[in-house]
Amino acid sequence: MANNRLFNKILYFLGIEDEDPAVHQPEESLHIPVRPERGRIINIHQAPKNRVVVFKPSCFDEVREISEELKSRRAVIVNLEGLDKEAARRILDFLSGSVFVLDGTVKKVGSGTFVFAPNNVDISGLNMDEGETGREKPLFTVR
Repeated sequence: MANNRLFNKILYFLGIEDEDPAVHQPEESLHIPVRPERGRIINIHQAPKNRVVVFKPSCFDEVREISEELKSRRAVIVNLEGLDKEAARRILDFLSGSVFVLDGTVKKVGSGTFVFAPNNVDISGLNMDEGETGREKPLFTVR
C-alpha cells in the first residue's frame, strides 16, 4: 500500500494523476426549458423605408453632406441650377466619384438636376432631354 501511495505521488508530481483520486459521482442534470424555434415572419405588404433626399447646394462645401447620404444608401436629387459653372462642375465630379465608388448610377433628369443613386436603388426611364424620339443622349459631354 505504501509503494502504491509513493507511486501515486510521483504520478501526481509529473502531472499525470491527481493526488487524491476522487470517486466519480454522476452529476445531477439541470433541466433548462428550451423555447421551440419559431419561423421568421416577414410582412410582405410592408413597403421598404427608402428615402430620396433633395439638395440644392449653394457652394462646394455642402458636397460632403450629400455624399454622406449616398454612403447611407439613399438616393439623392441634386439641383445645380443657380451655381456658377466651376462650382457646379466640381460638385458633379465629386458626387460622380462617390457614386462610382458605391457602384451606383447617375441620371440627368433636367437642366442642372441630377439623380445620384447607390447600387440598391434602380433608376429607370428616359432622360428628360431625350424628347419624343426615345434615343438616349449621353449624360455628360466631354469638351
